This record gives sequence, structure tokens and C-alpha cells, in this order.
Amino acid sequence: MEERGSPDGDPARNLEQGPEGPEKPETPIQVVLRVRPMSAAELRRGEQSALHCSGTRTLQVSPPGGGPDVAFRFGAVLDGARTQEDVFRACGVRRLGELALRGFSCTVFTFGQTGSGKTYTLTGPPPQGEGVPVPPSLAGIMQRTFAWLLDRVQHLGAPVTLHASYLEIYNEQVRDLLSLGSLRPLPVRWNKTRGFYVEQLRVVEFGSLGTLMELLQMGLSRRRSSAHTLNQASSRSHALLTLYISHQTQMPPVEPGGPPTGGKLCFVDLAGSEKVTATGSHGELMLEANSINRSLLALGHCISLLLDPQRKQSHIPFRDSKLTKLLADSLGGRGVTLMVACVSPSAQCLPETLSTLRYASRAQRVTTRPQAPKSPVAKPPRHLEPELLQLQEENRLLRSQLRQMDPKASGLSGARVAWAQRNLYGMLQEFMLENERLRKEKSQLQSSWDLACDEQRILAQQVQDLERRLFSACYLHQSGPGPAPPCPCVMAPLPLCHALPSLCSCPCCHLCPLCRAPLAHWACPRRELHLPQVFGPQAPGDVPLSARRPPWAPPRSPGSANYLRERSHSHWTQTQVLAEVGPQFQTWPGDWRPSETKSAAP
Repeated sequence: MEERGSPDGDPARNLEQGPEGPEKPETPIQVVLRVRPMSAAELRRGEQSALHCSGTRTLQVSPPGGGPDVAFRFGAVLDGARTQEDVFRACGVRRLGELALRGFSCTVFTFGQTGSGKTYTLTGPPPQGEGVPVPPSLAGIMQRTFAWLLDRVQHLGAPVTLHASYLEIYNEQVRDLLSLGSLRPLPVRWNKTRGFYVEQLRVVEFGSLGTLMELLQMGLSRRRSSAHTLNQASSRSHALLTLYISHQTQMPPVEPGGPPTGGKLCFVDLAGSEKVTATGSHGELMLEANSINRSLLALGHCISLLLDPQRKQSHIPFRDSKLTKLLADSLGGRGVTLMVACVSPSAQCLPETLSTLRYASRAQRVTTRPQAPKSPVAKPPRHLEPELLQLQEENRLLRSQLRQMDPKASGLSGARVAWAQRNLYGMLQEFMLENERLRKEKSQLQSSWDLACDEQRILAQQVQDLERRLFSACYLHQSGPGPAPPCPCVMAPLPLCHALPSLCSCPCCHLCPLCRAPLAHWACPRRELHLPQVFGPQAPGDVPLSARRPPWAPPRSPGSANYLRERSHSHWTQTQVLAEVGPQFQTWPGDWRPSETKSAAP
């Protein structure tokens, strides 16, 4: 016999030990299986039961064709002889209520084939007539939880505020069952603080069991239901009733109009999966069945992905359906979840029953990590309570005094504020004008500075030219034997560029590497004579007799007609200096004279 069971460990025991532990261990979804008794119609048709309970946690499935038996293990298995009270105790809903009072998010939802007893398990049978109450023995999980929760709140000793909301998902449209107007679609939003939530959903505060029962009956009466072959009161939508539990020391809602912060307890009545051929649905019923099956398929797909540890860390498609969006926190988030799977024992419904059992078997392997939201406001120590009360009383008195102030004083203070604002505006205008004036003055000073820098650069260039002329004149006036005077470049206080022009147009000129002054006289191929040697030893005596005197003006270049025009202004200036001081020389350095001078001597 094949056996499919729950993970190791009792889920109920995990619920009792898990959320309080310092390591916050993962808690699997607790699954309770309920097998409804055979209906009168099934007994009239002579159908046989294919399900047998073996103990309190094992269900054995015996196919009518004689195949091998299959066993399923769950947290608890309840046969058709169990009462509503037995189901309430076996599900451990009280434990979920205790966790909700401590701030945890808890969910109870039913799942199964249409006509398997899901709504009966949660809310009991429908009323037989208007004003006729349901017998207490037939009350469902929700009514029993409401009674227990209100009794528990009264014995806590601390003020607790309770709110409720009730909605349905019909054809992928969320509708508020507690709205004062007509049922209209509401959008489902998401934010980082609340996760998925329904916008504009009405949240009603209640303080008694009677008020809560009225809200429940109001929602049940407005919920969509229809009759088909398998069920005369089949639910055509998924319904979610949520109880919000908030303590006085907790913060108000994060968003205006949102639900209070704290714990919550949600009851989800899922619509049953349907096979259209079995229910005989057509028209609008067929469209409703397709929408129900599509949302349940999306829920099953999310559960399958949550079972894979690798894919669980990546992406779960909770956005595929409105149902999976609203159950995202219960399945894969930080809540505690209880699933009640309801099945039919009839052999005619065995395919749908096996599908439900496999579905529930996968769901109980899904784990969550319950975490209670941390309230930013903590209860003060007892020794500070008198001081806190005194401060609150002083605050109240000061507020009352502010409200009783003379209206004239308040008007005067308003006039002073207006006067101060006008003065500040005037000062701001003055500062802006002063800033603009300073900007213009800065721009003018910058322009003057640039002009002064350009003028200084021109004057420095003129000073360099004058120094160059002065050193050249002093150098040429130097006469007599002895060591040659230093180069004008060395004599200058600053590095100067003399750039004396070449006195010969041929490339054989030897000039000073710094000042470009002639270093020695050389006979060039054009029979032109350079300046006499002024830096080194005396000039050699084998100078050609036909050599002319050194020219005091730049010679013309036979190969360039524009040579004279292309000479720079500085070159012409230096040549002019040589022309002015050259004729005054009476003795040439080194006792050397040009050939014409020597021939004229006596």
C-alpha cells in the first residue's frame, strides 16, 4: 500500500513551539482532513464509500476497480461521524487565536470539491428562515472562534480593539460584502509596508458577539451562490473574513483609512473546484466555474513552487490571481496557516477526491516563518505610570488654555507674523540687488585685471628688447686684448632670448646656442664674411683677400625675392643696433682687420 504522509513532526506541536523560539524556526502549514458523511441522494443511488479512516491521522483510499490502496497522512483526519465541536477542537483554532492576540497573522481556509462541506465546516448550515438562529451544536469554526475570542479579550485585563472586514472574489473581481452601497469592484494594491491589500475596503469596529454575528450574516446574505447538480447552494466566489486585533499600546494605522496594526485572524472559504460535465453548468454558471478553477489552479501552482527550495528563493507568481495575491502572506510569508481539506466519500467523486488529497499533501509541506510585527510603542514601566499620568493631565490643561485664549491676541500674533514675513521679503530683495551689484563689479574688475595683465606682458617684452639692445651695444664696445667678455646671455639678470639674426644667408653660420650671436667669422661659399670672432681664439689669418667687410644689414637672398619682407621685426631691430654702433669701432678684436683696411694702412 502506497503511503503519502505529512513531514516529520506534529504541526500542532510546531505551532506551540515555533513562533516564540529565539531562532524563529519554519512552521509547516497544518492540514486537517474532514470526510463528510454520505448524502441522502448518494445513499438513494446506492453509491459506495471509497475512503476509510485508519486512526486519527491516516486516510486510506480504496479504488472501486480493485487497484492498490493509497494512504494519506495529515495532522488530523476526521470522518463523517465527528461533530462540529470535534472539528473545532482538532483544528486547534484556539492556538491560532492566541497567536493573533500576540501580534501574529493567522489564516484558516477550507479547500475541496464543490459540495464537500467547506462552507458548512466554517459557518455551519444556512439559516432555515429569517430571524431563525442556527442551533449552537451546528455552529461552524467561525462562530465558535468569535465566541472564544471575545471571551478571551474580556479576561485579558488590557484594552483591545477589534475590527472586521468581509470581501468576496467573484469572477476575478474583489467586492466588499460590508459596503453600505452596491457591490462594486475594488482594486488590489501593493506596498512595502502592507503587502497586497484591497483599497477602499470597509473595516468595521465591533465590541460584542452580537455585532460580529450581524456582520457575518450580512456578508453571507450578499455572497453569490447558485444551484447545480452536485450542490443546491454552491458558493460561486471565494470569501475572506478578517478580524484585526490591536492593543492600546500599539501604533495607529500607517495609512489613513487602513486596517489597524497588530495581529489578525483571517477565515477563507474557497469556492469548490468543479467539473462542468458533472455539475451540468452552462451559461453564467460555466463562466463562474472557469473563473473558480483558474484561480484554484494558480493557487496550486504557487504551492508547487513553494515546495522547491531553489525556486522558492527566486520568484513565486502570486500576481497571477487576486486570490493568490491576498493569500501571499499566508502561504509564503510570515503568517501561521491552517488548511481544512474537505472531501466526499463517494466512489463516484473519487477523481476529484484524489486531486484534493494530493493538493493538501503538497500544501502541508510548505513552510512559513512566523514573525510578529514589532510595535514601536512599548508599555512604560509601572514606576513611571504616575508621572506619565501627570504629564498627560498637564498637556490637557495647556491645550484647554490655548483654546480659551483671546481671539485678539491670536489676531495680533497673526499680524506680527505677516509683518515679519514682509520684512524678510524686503531684506531678501535688498540682498538680491546687492548680490547683482557685486557680480557686475566683479566682472569689471576681472576685465581690468585682464587688460593690466596684457599691458604687463607687452611692457615685459619691451624691457627684454631694450636689455637685448643694451647688452649688444656693451658687447660691441668692448675692445683691447685679454679674455673675451662673457656672452650677453650670461650677463643678463634673467634668461633672455637675443635671437640675433644671421648675417649671412647661407646655412654655415655658427651662432651662440643661447643668444644666437655670431661666434666666429667664417668664409662662406658665397664669399660673404661674417662678424669677427668675439668668443674664442683669434680668427685665422688665411681669410681670402677678396672678402668684404661684414655687412651691417641683412644680405639679400638670391633665391628669395621676399626675403627682406619676411624678416621679423626683432631681427631688423637687432641689425639696426649693429649698424649704429659698428662704425665707431677703431680697433677690432684680435688685431684683425678686413682685407680693404689692411691694404690702406701705411
